[in-house]
Amino acid sequence: MRMMAVKHVGLLGVAAIWVQAFGLTTAELNLCQRLDQGAGAAQTFVVPTTGGPIAAGIGGCVVIDQATVGKTGPNACDAHGHGCVTTGPCTGAPEWKIVPAPAGAFNLVLADDSNSCLDFFGGTKLLQVYDCVKSPNQRFLVNASTKTIRAAWDNGFVTIAGTPSCVVPGPPPPPPADPFCATYHPIHAPNVYDPSGPLLDQTGLWHTWEDDGGWSHWTSRDLIHWTGSFTENTTNFGGDTGSVSPTQSGVYAFWPIMNGPGKGAIGSAKAANAELTDWDMRGPTIPMPARINTGYRDPVRAFEFGSKWYVGVGCGNKEEGAQFCLFEAADDTLANFTDRGSLYTTNITFGEVDSNIVWQPTNVSANMMECPDFFPLGDKWVLIGSLYKTNQWWVGTLSPSGPNGAPRFSPESVGILDFGNGYAAKTGTSWVQTNETRRLVFGFTGWQEPTMPSGCGRALIMPRELTVEGSELKIAPILETKVLRKSATRLFGHGVGAPIASGSRVEVRLNCTMSEWAHGKVGKVGVRTLATTDGSSFVEIGYDFGVQAMYADHSKCCEVPNTIIQRAPISATALGNTLSLAVFVDGGLIEAFLGGRAITPLVAPDAAAASPEARVTTMTNSAGITCSVESWQLSY
Repeated sequence: MRMMAVKHVGLLGVAAIWVQAFGLTTAELNLCQRLDQGAGAAQTFVVPTTGGPIAAGIGGCVVIDQATVGKTGPNACDAHGHGCVTTGPCTGAPEWKIVPAPAGAFNLVLADDSNSCLDFFGGTKLLQVYDCVKSPNQRFLVNASTKTIRAAWDNGFVTIAGTPSCVVPGPPPPPPADPFCATYHPIHAPNVYDPSGPLLDQTGLWHTWEDDGGWSHWTSRDLIHWTGSFTENTTNFGGDTGSVSPTQSGVYAFWPIMNGPGKGAIGSAKAANAELTDWDMRGPTIPMPARINTGYRDPVRAFEFGSKWYVGVGCGNKEEGAQFCLFEAADDTLANFTDRGSLYTTNITFGEVDSNIVWQPTNVSANMMECPDFFPLGDKWVLIGSLYKTNQWWVGTLSPSGPNGAPRFSPESVGILDFGNGYAAKTGTSWVQTNETRRLVFGFTGWQEPTMPSGCGRALIMPRELTVEGSELKIAPILETKVLRKSATRLFGHGVGAPIASGSRVEVRLNCTMSEWAHGKVGKVGVRTLATTDGSSFVEIGYDFGVQAMYADHSKCCEVPNTIIQRAPISATALGNTLSLAVFVDGGLIEAFLGGRAITPLVAPDAAAASPEARVTTMTNSAGITCSVESWQLSY
C-alpha cells in the first residue's frame, strides 16, 4: 500500500477535538453519497477553483481519516485505498485541485499527490481517497452557485452523514413513483444487479450476496423473506459478480477486481467466521490469461472432477468466441491455480433478445460469457452463461480430455433460462454439492423493458427450482412461495367463469386436461391478470396452440398501446397430459411458469384506470379445453 503524504497524517486527532466542540461523533461526519437532496448545510461545500482545502457547509474542511487506511468491515472503505474522507479543522487540511474529466465532469485530486483522487466506494457508499484510475466513480459535478458536489454517474449528492447508513436529518424519502412497484421481492433498489454466491449453510440458512453495495449480504430461512442491507453488512468486496466455495479447508469467495491493485485479476477471501460476515482478504488470486481479450469476470463456485478442484471464470476471445476459462487448484485451499484452457467455447448465441425484451430465434455471434455457472444435476452437467441478453443453459457431459486430465464439456441441448426479464443467473445449493442436492437459480430483473413501471428500480426474482429431464433443464417455482398466501383467500373453480383472487398481488394456478385430441387444437388458454373490471386493460399469459409457445402479451397492459408479446417455444406434445400454468403477480413484476419454461414480464398498468386493489384476474380459453383454476391473494 502506498503511503500518504506526511502533511495529512495526524489530522484525525485534531479532528476529534473539533468534533467534540460541536457535540458530534466522528462517525456522524463521514462523507456519503445520497440520491436525494434535503440535508441542507450537510450537502454544501466550497471548492476553490484554483486549488485549496474544501470547506464544508456545517463548518470545517474535508480531511482524510487515517484510522480507516487498510481497514475492512461494515464501516470502512476499500482496504486498498488511502482512507475514508471525513471533516475536520481547516488548519492543515489537505488541498485539492479540480481536474477536467470526460462529459463535463471533474476529478478532485490531492494537490500534492496527483495520483490520489476523491472516490466513491460502492461497498459502503462512503467517499474515500483512492488511486486515480479514471473510473466513473471518481467523476464529480461541482456547482459553485449551489455549493454542491454531485456524483456524475447518477447525480447523487455528496453529503456529510452517518456511518454506515448515510442517514441525515431531513424529509422522509418520497413514496414509490408507481403504485404497481413490487412488494414481495424484498431485495430491490435503484442499482440492484447480479446476485453472487447463493449458498445453503449447515444450519439451514440461505445466503446470497447482492452486487449492489459491494456484495451486500442477505440471509433467509424460507427463501422468500430476506434480511440484509445494502450498506450495513457489506463484505466490502470491491468487485462484480462472483461465487462462494466451501471446501474441507474453509469457505472462499471469488470476485473480479475492477479497480486498484490487481485490477483485471480474480480476487479472493477466506471466511473468518461461520456466519460468513467477516472475511480475510487474500488479494489477486487468478490472473487473466494472455489469450483472453474480450472480458474476464464472474468466477463460479469451485467444483470437483477427478479428485481435483477447479474454478471457472467467464471470459472470451474475439477470434474464438465466448469461453468458460478453467483453472485447476493445487489443493482445496483454492489459493494457487494452473490455467487449463477453456472448459467450453461457443461463438454463437441461442437466439437473441430484442429491444422490447422479446426473445427472437435468430442466432448472433458471441465473444464473451457473463455470469457463468457450472454444476452436476441428475446424471448430467449443466452450464449456465449470459451471452449478454441471452441468458442460456446447456446440458451435457464431461470428459477428462483437457490438459492434465482437465474436464471438457460436451453439450447435448441448449435453451433459455428466462424468455422475459430474468438475467444474470447464479445457482445455489447446499454446503456440499452433488448431483443429487437441490439446485436453485437466482437472478434479477436486468433490462429496461419498455412497459416496466417507473421509479421502482430493479429486484432479485424469487429463487427457482432446477431439474434435468433427459437432456433438458426444467425451471419451476419453489414450493416456499406458499408462505406468501394470505389465509382465507383461496378460490377454486372450473371454466372461464371460475372465481379468481382479486388485486395486484396474486398467485394463479391453471390446470388443463391435455387429451390426445387437444394437441391438435388451435386457440389459446391462459389468464388475464392486472385487468380492469371493464376488460379494457390487462396482461395475458398462457399457451398459444397455434404457434406452440407459452406467451406473455403486453399489448393491453399499459396506458400506451404496444405490440409486445414475449414467447417461450414449447410443443403441445412436450406438455404431456396436463397443461399447468403458474403465475405470480407482484404489481408490475410478474413471474410465470409453464412446461419447464419461465417468462418474467415487467409492466406498468395505468393507475388512473384502476388502482392496484381494484385489479382482477380472469381466465381466457379460446382453445376450448377443460381447465380448473386455483388462486390466492399474496402478502409479504
